[in-house]
Amino acid sequence: MYTKPQKIIYFFRHGQSEGNIRHINSTDEDIHPAEQHLTELGKEQAQKLAKRIAKFDLELLLSSTLTRARETTDIINQQGDYNIEYSDLFVERQKPSSIIGKLRNDEFVLATEKAWKHRLFHLGEQVEDGDSYETLIARADRALKLLQSSPEQSVGVITHGFFLNTLIMRAILGDMVNPELYKRLHKQSWQDNTGMMILEYHPEYPYTGWKVITYNDTAHLDYLKG
Repeated sequence: MYTKPQKIIYFFRHGQSEGNIRHINSTDEDIHPAEQHLTELGKEQAQKLAKRIAKFDLELLLSSTLTRARETTDIINQQGDYNIEYSDLFVERQKPSSIIGKLRNDEFVLATEKAWKHRLFHLGEQVEDGDSYETLIARADRALKLLQSSPEQSVGVITHGFFLNTLIMRAILGDMVNPELYKRLHKQSWQDNTGMMILEYHPEYPYTGWKVITYNDTAHLDYLKG
């Protein structure tokens, strides 16, 4: 039998943001914003999450530096007065900077974004300065290493859907992850806004040392029940 885990990490996706509902309220004037704020629903989701995790006795709350994650973190902190640190390691996949601030329906923007999304699942292919398969995997590895080496045993992390998927895949499968598997898992898994995933870490655990305890737990979101 293993001794108790050295770490327990609570991963949370941020509350609903403006970008999460863009496909519903899209117009010809939509642009790729540099940042996104929480919607009113996103704020309500974060408040529900805050009440739930106030019972977790977190020693540290790590947050992505992006606005929607910071706003989620601020709402959570109103319930707990946490020790908070911000890190670029937990930001969402980054689009090519050439399309930021540009109209989404522009021909160049559409082509660039399509190429970028496609090449995220291919080795050695990067569109301008946007994230690639290699940069995302490397960042996930650095993030997991940071969590493993932190002195705190109970840590919360506010991050983003696509990158959270990358983190979980790398934690579970390690070097077995390849572009084809990466694409399939992204297509077949999902985290709701403020969905929670709990992982435990112990170097004696088989394969990677990480173990999944819960996946996309949304019990705090009453409207999703039943």
